[in-house]
Amino acid sequence: MKNKFRLMILTSLFSILVGGFSSTVQDTWAHESRLYNIGNKDYWITVGSIGEPVYVDDKSGAEAFIRTADPSNPLDRNANGTKMIEGLEKDLKFEVSAGDKKKIFEIEPAFDDPGHYEAFFYPTIETTYNYRLFGTINNVTVNFDFQCQTTEGEGNQDNSTKQISEGVVQKAQRGGFGCITSRTEVSFPEPYVSNNELVGMLNQTKVNSTSN
Repeated sequence: MKNKFRLMILTSLFSILVGGFSSTVQDTWAHESRLYNIGNKDYWITVGSIGEPVYVDDKSGAEAFIRTADPSNPLDRNANGTKMIEGLEKDLKFEVSAGDKKKIFEIEPAFDDPGHYEAFFYPTIETTYNYRLFGTINNVTVNFDFQCQTTEGEGNQDNSTKQISEGVVQKAQRGGFGCITSRTEVSFPEPYVSNNELVGMLNQTKVNSTSN
């Protein structure tokens, strides 16, 4: 009986630790983080694609992690004094652009993960995606562009100060996130044909039938 009780406790602790670790990992890897002073208050804003790496036709989307910086150590976004900010789904939106196509998405708070916001979509082509996070934070109008990277690496590492707009100053920049890629290299056992390619094939078939 005691062993069963101990096992239950260990299992619960493991679940809590894994849950917290997975949230931290998602927030840390393959995303771009920027430190902004918005209305005289420092915020870390981290943006990337949901579930990276992302392939064409995956369920993915744009996501943001937003927290106040630690006043005693503002350049460390994981410092103990940071605080995740809730309730911003009412004030912010994502505009996603790919090529000449653009669409605005409402953001939703992620389940049981304060300060984490998501806007789901299915990427249909392999190209460069841009995520524009816009709205208001701390009663200040904000407009931030985050673009995926086509090359591997650590992304941007910058501590220079830049005036972005009235009441908004960028103070640091870290990392980057990858672009949506083709499933060609990971498809098995048959080559993957994207939904967009299937539509093109069907349209071509119709054209050929009409011409004949």
